Amino acid sequence: MRHLITPADLPQNLLFDDFETHWIHTQLDPAALRSLNEGWHGVFRRTALQCLPAPQIAENFSAAFGRPTKEIYSMIGLLVIMEFKQWTADEAAEAYSLDAGVQFALNLARDHQYVCPRTVENYKRLLREGDDYCADIFGTVTAALVQEFQIDISRQRLDSTHVFSYMARLTRSNLMAVTIKRFLTQVLRHDPAAHAALPEDLIQRYAPAEGRIFGYGKTKADSAELVSRIQQTAEDLHFLIEHFHANPSLNQRTTWQALIRVFADHCELKPATGSRGKPVIRLKEKATDSEGKSSQVMQNPSDPGAGYDGHKGAGYQLQAAQSYGEENEVNLITACLPQSAAESDSAALIPVLEAQADYGLQPEKLLADTAYGSDENVETCREAGIELISPVAGKSPATATATATGPDTPAGPHPDTKSGGVPPVPPDKPKSRQERLEQRRANQQTEAWKKEYAKRSGQEGVNRALDRVTGIKQLVVRGSKAVTMALYLKTIGWNLLKAGQTYAQRGIAARQMEPQTA
Repeated sequence: MRHLITPADLPQNLLFDDFETHWIHTQLDPAALRSLNEGWHGVFRRTALQCLPAPQIAENFSAAFGRPTKEIYSMIGLLVIMEFKQWTADEAAEAYSLDAGVQFALNLARDHQYVCPRTVENYKRLLREGDDYCADIFGTVTAALVQEFQIDISRQRLDSTHVFSYMARLTRSNLMAVTIKRFLTQVLRHDPAAHAALPEDLIQRYAPAEGRIFGYGKTKADSAELVSRIQQTAEDLHFLIEHFHANPSLNQRTTWQALIRVFADHCELKPATGSRGKPVIRLKEKATDSEGKSSQVMQNPSDPGAGYDGHKGAGYQLQAAQSYGEENEVNLITACLPQSAAESDSAALIPVLEAQADYGLQPEKLLADTAYGSDENVETCREAGIELISPVAGKSPATATATATGPDTPAGPHPDTKSGGVPPVPPDKPKSRQERLEQRRANQQTEAWKKEYAKRSGQEGVNRALDRVTGIKQLVVRGSKAVTMALYLKTIGWNLLKAGQTYAQRGIAARQMEPQTA
C-alpha cells in the first residue's frame, strides 16, 4: 500500500502545527540546526524533495492493499543522496535509519525509522527502469535552484568528460572467449540436454574461469599460439550460432545477442567452394559494426551499451553545461546528457539544447571547444536565438594554398586586414558556408573574442572537481541504464552541494553584519 506524503508545506499536512516542538528543535543544538538549515540538507528539504517523481514511482504499488511502503518521497530522496555521497545500499540504509542530517533532509521523524538494504535496492531498480525519471529529477531540481538563487543562465559553457563503467577492459581474444563462456553457462542452466549434446572438447575449452580461458592471464604464449587460439575461438562462435539459431528458448537471451554481435563485429565468412566445402571464418583486421564503425563495437558483454573513444578508451561520456555569469552567487550545471563514448561531441550539441529547453535552461551564449563548432551547429543555434562561440576547425583555404605554393607565390587577392582576406558581403546577400567560416576565423583573432572564449576553460576544472566530490569518472555500476542513473543523480548532487555552500556563505555574511552586543 502506498505511503506518500507530499512535502509541499512543512510540517506535512498536520492537524496541528507542532513544528516548533518538532525533534529538530528539541533534540538538536541551535548551532547544529543552523548548520543543517544552511547546508545542502536544508536545500534538499526545502527545494529538491518536492521535485522528485514520487507520484510516478507510487504507481508501482497498490493504493489500498498490502503493507504500507516506506514514505516514497524520502526513499527517492535517499537514492539521490546515496549516489552523490557514493554510499552502498548498506550505508544508505544505515543513514536513513540513524543519521539525523539525512532524516532532516528527507523530512522524516527522528524515531521509528528503519529501512533494509534490500528495500533500497528495490527502489533503486524502480527508479532506474522508469521512463526518464532521473533526467526529470535533474531538470526539475536544477530549474528550481536557478529560480531560487536567481541565477543568470544566459551565458553557459559546454564540455564532455569520459566516464568508465565497472567493467573489465578486454582484448579481442578475451572478449570472444568470455562471450562464449557466458552463453554456455546459460545453455547449461536453461537447457541441460542441449549442453550435454555439445562436443566435449568445446565444453572443456571454456570450462575454466573467465580469466584463465585458454590460459589467458596465466601463460605467455608465442604469436603463433595466440593466432591459433583466437582462430579457434572464432570457429567456436560460428559453430554455436549455427547450432542454436533455431532454439527459441535461448535466442531471446542477452548472451545469445552478444554472441551474434561479437561474431559480426570481429569475424567474416568466406563463402564455401564446391558442394562439400565449408565456409571459412576469417578475423577482420579491425573490428567494425554493421555500419563499418569501430567505435560502436561491443566492449564487454556485461555492458553492451559502452562505446569506444580512440583517445580515452572504452566506456561512456557525460555532456555537461554550466552557467558562468560573473554576477551569480553560484554557478550550477544546467545540462547533463549521458552518452556512449562512441558518440561525437558535434552530434551531442543539439540534444543537449533540446534537453535544456524542456526545463527553461537554454542559454543565450554558449562557449564550446572546436568539436562542437561545426557550421551546421552554429547555424542551428543562431536560428534558435543562441550564439555558439567555438573555434573553427582546420585552416583557411587561402592560408593552406599560400603555404603549399610558398611565400613568393600569391594565392589570391591581397588580404584585407579588416576582413581577414574575405571580400565584404552586402548585408542583404546570404552568406555561403565558406564565407561564414572565414568570418568566424577572422573574429576569433580579435582580442574581444579571445577574452570571451578564455572562460570556457573553467568547465574542465568543474569536471575534475565533480569527479573528486562524486566519483563521476569511475563508476561502480555498469550497463547503460545504471550508468545513466548514476550520472544524473551525481550531477544534481553537485548542484545541491554548491547551493548549500552558498547558503552557508550567506549565513556567515549575515552574522558578521550583526551588531556586536556588549
